[in-house]
Amino acid sequence: CSLAQRGPSPPFFKKWYVESSLCAVVLHSTTRLIPMLHQLRKGMEPYGLVNLMAVNPEACHSLFVPGKILKVNTDFIMMSCQPHFSEKGTSRERTERKIVHFLKDFLQEIEASGGEKSESLAVQHVLQWMTGQPHVPILPDEKRHFKITCKFDHECKEQLGDHSICYPVVSACICTVTFPLQHLNTYTEFKTVMSEAVRYGGGFHRV
Repeated sequence: CSLAQRGPSPPFFKKWYVESSLCAVVLHSTTRLIPMLHQLRKGMEPYGLVNLMAVNPEACHSLFVPGKILKVNTDFIMMSCQPHFSEKGTSRERTERKIVHFLKDFLQEIEASGGEKSESLAVQHVLQWMTGQPHVPILPDEKRHFKITCKFDHECKEQLGDHSICYPVVSACICTVTFPLQHLNTYTEFKTVMSEAVRYGGGFHRV
């Protein structure tokens, strides 16, 4: 039974077809990639980066090849947080520190669950919501200076009038999150508000 009669293709034909298809894909990708690389090279030439790469290829390797992407965890986020606390010893400061503890408990609870369900939150989702990236910074210098600023809003009801709920406001470009304290009195409230904010607050808008 031949191919013309809709029979099975011979083994040599299958091998030839697969190899030809792979070659076509590689050729198409390379054709698109080469002009981009030429543009990149042209842009680096005025700064002497092309010569620098030729002389020190190993030193420049990490600038173009990510290497191992480290998975984020609770410890990394909490160590990166820089809370702007009120005056030490005041009731405001005590409330703000309570929110930081809530955040740690929230992250640990998510981490312990391990994302068992497809709709479950993961720690990297929280980091992406806060900063726009779901992983530990790749470059050593970026990782060393990576910080998440935590601010606290004590007066949202005075500013916005009577309302039942507020969500944390995130400025991902500058890695800043502002917590509305009047809606986060208990851990249960904190967990509910944070879960909804992380799930539905990925756009450039207020939830």
